[in-house]
Amino acid sequence: MSHTAKIGITPRPATTVIVICGECSRRTEHEVLTKVSSHDQSPGGDIDVWDEFLTIQCRGCKTVSFCKEATCSEDTDPDDGTLITTTTLFPGRIEGRPPLNDDYHLPYELKKIYQESRSALMEGLSVLTGIGIRAIVETVCREKNSPGGVLAAQIGGLVTLNLITQTEAEILHDLRFMGNKAAHEVKSHSTQELNLAFDVVEHLLKAVYILPEQAKRLPSESKRRNSEEDAPW
Repeated sequence: MSHTAKIGITPRPATTVIVICGECSRRTEHEVLTKVSSHDQSPGGDIDVWDEFLTIQCRGCKTVSFCKEATCSEDTDPDDGTLITTTTLFPGRIEGRPPLNDDYHLPYELKKIYQESRSALMEGLSVLTGIGIRAIVETVCREKNSPGGVLAAQIGGLVTLNLITQTEAEILHDLRFMGNKAAHEVKSHSTQELNLAFDVVEHLLKAVYILPEQAKRLPSESKRRNSEEDAPW
């Protein structure tokens, strides 16, 4: 947006948009709460740029976020010649990737690395996401005092500590390789690859930290047995 752009502000424009909700993790109808419109032109007046900055609220979970819709007179559909509008959501989000529930059970440092890595994934920062995935695995190993001088050995140490299975360890080795390539070769993996890798990372965090804490809230076997013995039926 330049200093010469024409700005218009519309509160409660009575319109909606269908976009991915960061909390619902799927496409939902969002009410547009405010709209700031911008129209700019090139010095010669031959190129027009329209931007709309929207404050939006999901009609399901009521989460408020932001949306930018950008259109340029130079960007047209090759089939029918209509203008192409590019939609960008803030914060970024991926359909089917909801936030990790109960992440407050994670140690502070690990939670911080996880949240930053997830943000990088949501924003399409593939190299940083790859590095973050490796950092998560490394932090888990260090936090659990996994034996071994290097990460490869420490992943095996998680198996020795009965925190993960051998099959899960082999998958973590694949994530380690992804992180190494991102850090040392500036390797950019696809969103699909990183999304699958994050499935594995979140499974690791759930298995090692979250599920054990959730299990503490369940009635113990002795309490359950006593309750069954006291039941009149």
